Amino acid sequence: MFCSIISATIRGIEARKVDVEVDISQGLPVFDMVGLLNSEIKESRERVRSGLKNTGYHLPPNRITVSLTPANERKEGTGFDLAITAGLLVSMGVINKKSVENTMIAGELSLDGQLRKIKGILPMIIMAKETNIKRFIMPYENVKEALAIDGVEIIGVKNIKDFVELTNNGYKNNQIEINKDEETAVKYPDFLDVCGQENAVRAALIAAAGAHHLLLVGPPGAGKSMIAQRIPSILPPMNLEESIEVTKIYSVFGDKSMNGLIRARPYRTPHHNITPQALVGGGYKAKCGEVTLAHGGVLFLDEFAEFSRKTVDYIRQPLENGEINVSRNDANYNYPSDFMLVAATNPCRCGYYPDRNKCMCTDADVKKYMEKLKGPVLDRIDLCVSMYKTDIKEINKGGKYSSKELLKKVVKAREVQEERYKDFLKHENEQDESVNDQKIILYNSKMNFKMLQRYCKLGEKEEKLLDLIYEKYDLSTRGYYKIIKVARTIADLEDSADIKEEHILQAIAYRIDNLWC
Repeated sequence: MFCSIISATIRGIEARKVDVEVDISQGLPVFDMVGLLNSEIKESRERVRSGLKNTGYHLPPNRITVSLTPANERKEGTGFDLAITAGLLVSMGVINKKSVENTMIAGELSLDGQLRKIKGILPMIIMAKETNIKRFIMPYENVKEALAIDGVEIIGVKNIKDFVELTNNGYKNNQIEINKDEETAVKYPDFLDVCGQENAVRAALIAAAGAHHLLLVGPPGAGKSMIAQRIPSILPPMNLEESIEVTKIYSVFGDKSMNGLIRARPYRTPHHNITPQALVGGGYKAKCGEVTLAHGGVLFLDEFAEFSRKTVDYIRQPLENGEINVSRNDANYNYPSDFMLVAATNPCRCGYYPDRNKCMCTDADVKKYMEKLKGPVLDRIDLCVSMYKTDIKEINKGGKYSSKELLKKVVKAREVQEERYKDFLKHENEQDESVNDQKIILYNSKMNFKMLQRYCKLGEKEEKLLDLIYEKYDLSTRGYYKIIKVARTIADLEDSADIKEEHILQAIAYRIDNLWC
């Protein structure tokens, strides 16, 4: 008897529909599986055989053929176990064929017939909704994650026995006692813990308000990491669309700490010995890297100068485009990588330059170390702050700004930006390719040239100031426009409709008023 079950595989962070075709016919006892399968799927034959046996069902001594179509696309993962089991049970006459029609099935089996959690359930449920699939049967441990998407009936099963009972009873006993609003929460430390360093805190505020990239330079103990760790606490909460996209990434990645829909913005801190593939994605299976796991949040690169130059250069594309493309022989993978970069580094190898009472580096050593900070990646960083040892009086005073206060300012500035750019996209000509290709803009850092012309008009005095700085410091065109974008964010924080000279001066100071940029 022949049976076809709907399932799915993951390509990048998207799901692809796969039909699991099962046929039991007369012939020598054999269990064949075809369809361009990886080793994990080939091994499912033993998991399915043992799972059925230990649940009380024995495969007939006939020829069994399982085909995963389309046959020309490679399939990966352990999620086909339950779909293969369902096809066999239908072909054996244990469950009714109609009960699994228009139903997607995915799950991994243990040898005793229990179901285990699988990766990538969220993109699968999204694909099921888009293709008008009525029902999705999955491991019970995946249900909380799947409930983030409405429009598809979710059936959670714990073992093969539950699966058979639910299908034969028309899913009448399907009871899911899970709080749909429960989420994966993370509590970040407060800026109130930061003593002094008002210039750096101000830079963090501006960076958060406009989604700008930030570099902190200073000696050990100045508070660079402390400030970076607190930046997520002043970023606005994600909306539902952002939460679903981030949760989808972590669902495919297989984060064990996930507990339903992710609401907190990601904060990733890879070590400086990370490989390029681990940072941007790649490897044999073209997995997503840290830049994708930081999507929608913060990527903190501590000891920035200690990262290999090759590794750092890999992040140029995601910094510019908000996505990363990984090419392989069989396919191209596109991963979202729209993150806020925060980097921190010492000014020299010992960390104490320019304090010659402590710094033991020669001028040549300092110059060589500083050269590691130069290059195309640094040109893409919007703000750069030099930090110094905190005065004892500032330490005794304690923190001045709380994350709650700073968050209010950030939210207000971002609301101004969101309204501004929604209006721009709404009134632009739909036939204009420069607009059609542009993603929805919510932050000043994402402005294109056309938006800069419209929303960042400068007075004569401001233009002369910028022209002077451009020539004097030999800025790149990108650096020139980044000053304008930062000035626009500063103006938004101060409720100013126009960019004024003082806003330009602040942006310039964060760009070139130090040794590092």
